[in-house]
Amino acid sequence: MTHAHIRGMDQLRRYLPNDFCRETAEAIVEILEGQVCPVALVTTGFYVNGAPETDGPPGAFFLYRALRIIGFVPKVLTDAICLPLFQGWIPPEDLVEVPMKIADEVAFRKEIFATFTPRLLCAVERCGRTREGTYQNMKGEDITRFTAPIDTLFLDPPDGCLTVGIGDGGNEVGMGNLFDAIVRELRVTPSMVSVDRLIVATVSNWGAYGLIQCLELLTGRCCVPVSSEITEWIRECVRRGAVDGISGKRYHRVDGYALKQEREILEALRGCSKGNE
Repeated sequence: MTHAHIRGMDQLRRYLPNDFCRETAEAIVEILEGQVCPVALVTTGFYVNGAPETDGPPGAFFLYRALRIIGFVPKVLTDAICLPLFQGWIPPEDLVEVPMKIADEVAFRKEIFATFTPRLLCAVERCGRTREGTYQNMKGEDITRFTAPIDTLFLDPPDGCLTVGIGDGGNEVGMGNLFDAIVRELRVTPSMVSVDRLIVATVSNWGAYGLIQCLELLTGRCCVPVSSEITEWIRECVRRGAVDGISGKRYHRVDGYALKQEREILEALRGCSKGNE
């Protein structure tokens, strides 16, 4: 049984459009046609055994970089657990720490939206709340006290703001789109947080890379990272305390996959880009 079958993303794939990555990229590029330097907020970070996991932050970082390349003004929002992974990689003014506890989510949303006026909200492997209002990992364990409620931004986004979710398990921001299918087909309590555009993948990083590749194809700008950049980022994440989401250990792995497979995914995407030139 493959990892994809264990997570069940092959079962969810059939509920999405055939070209869901490209359609998401088209919706993002459309924002650029109507506004100069729109703001994009990118969030990530999933708590595992007292640490952030290696899936999510790399995809979010390279998506942040791609959005900047094509003309957005991107910011990364995350919590104290994941924040150290980004420090030094992006300018301090582009990194926003969200408190673990927020007394008034409505006031928080208003403050964030008034400060940044985003046209795009993207979540890459970010835990989304259940209908009971808790946050759960793939084992069904409650991780609420270790998860900042960043997903509240997706519950009531500003008018005209596109929301995008990338996930691989069923409990992430965006999986509310497939809530009933997840209840029927997967052994996980689904997130109830919906988005305008959902991307599912065997590994969330890979979903982000796929979106970046589509942005490159549509804009003609060089956005897809090279494999050495991915390897360096993941190794540095582990050095800073990140863990593999499957084992919970500080391995150079992403959801159980070795770095070799990350490189193979990127090489395949680059092949798709060349084939469309």
